Amino acid sequence: MIAGSLAAVMGAGPAAAEPAIQPSNKASDRLEQISAVVRRQIDAGLIPGAIVYIAERGKPAYFEAQGFADLEARKPVGPDSIFRFYSMTKPLTCAAVMSLYDDGRIGLDDPVKTYLPEFSRMTVRTPSGIVEANRDLTIRDLLTHTSGLSYEVTNSAVSADYRDADVFAIRNRQAESLESHVKRLARLPLAAQPGAAWNYGESMGVLGRIVEVVSGETFRAYLKRRVLEPLEMRDTDFFVSREKADRLAQLYSKSPATALANAQDAAQFGGSYLVQPKLEYGGAGLVGTTRDYMNFAQMLLDKGTHGGRRILSSRSVRLMTTNALPKALGDQPLAASGRAPGVGFGFCGLVVAHRSGESPPGNVGEYAWGGWASTNFWIDPKRDLAGLIMTQVIPDVPGSGTLYDEVRQVVYGNAAQP
Repeated sequence: MIAGSLAAVMGAGPAAAEPAIQPSNKASDRLEQISAVVRRQIDAGLIPGAIVYIAERGKPAYFEAQGFADLEARKPVGPDSIFRFYSMTKPLTCAAVMSLYDDGRIGLDDPVKTYLPEFSRMTVRTPSGIVEANRDLTIRDLLTHTSGLSYEVTNSAVSADYRDADVFAIRNRQAESLESHVKRLARLPLAAQPGAAWNYGESMGVLGRIVEVVSGETFRAYLKRRVLEPLEMRDTDFFVSREKADRLAQLYSKSPATALANAQDAAQFGGSYLVQPKLEYGGAGLVGTTRDYMNFAQMLLDKGTHGGRRILSSRSVRLMTTNALPKALGDQPLAASGRAPGVGFGFCGLVVAHRSGESPPGNVGEYAWGGWASTNFWIDPKRDLAGLIMTQVIPDVPGSGTLYDEVRQVVYGNAAQP
């Protein structure tokens, strides 16, 4: 158990109450270790600042904001600081999709072409050339990143195709609509046959477009109505409104050879988040607060409920948070993303299917994902624990940041859990 006092009043939601259990000396030492980890990273110039938030049994066990949201202005990170979620948008998109599933409006094995005819005849790039896809893409393929869709930045078989077509959604936030973006994607070859491999990529953007077609609403409107508002995620959106602009944390980039460099409005990282985008991207478009995202994480731990209200069915949460990859993909299907053996994938997030000697501290059954700017979240049903780490640093090599790993080492006592 980690227990301690909140460093700040967080307002409504799970963070509003003080922990019911007072910290033991051992727990207090653990809290100080988390603070020390963050402080070392700030002092070393690896991050400008960060918030770490741990909840256990539905109550806050640790919350601390350290360092700066704006290095140049020396503006501290605060409980209401707004962060770019980047790929931590993906699990929220999954919640929108699963709400349609709960309502009986889609089936997980429905062909994508049922809703998006542009996906009727897909091709696959192979070492011997482009061939026809051997079956239709399904919604399940999109949810599990086994659709064959990829990213320009992942060094896959189709990276050059994506680069030549300029379909990197983050860079094109202000340039095209979600409909236009998805139609352009559908004209490109897949990196693998549907279901044959795990490829990180544009799948969740396509899911957002399916939400639009099925619901008859924009993706943003449906997501807000069915997921964000019921979860009281009041500061989460695809952009930051004028009255909240001063709360948006600055974005930085970092390489081993250089200091933190301000990348606030860099086009390759999405440009200005103070302007409503044309492209409401389910793969990486949202911004929001730490408290907002904890409401979502806690809903998953609570099997689909928040504040006494059901957001998703318990079945949908179980599907999201259970490994959905077939054994044929091997014991390390996420190896390309640096994940250890035993790490599989549920819907829009990784799942620890089993542990090995290479596994970092933690528990079987964890569900987790991170974002490009070094944000991370995880839930651990065995411990009834949710963890969040928010900062805003784009590393030169994806996954090269160590804050998440170091915080987890402290949370799990520097030892693997049984």
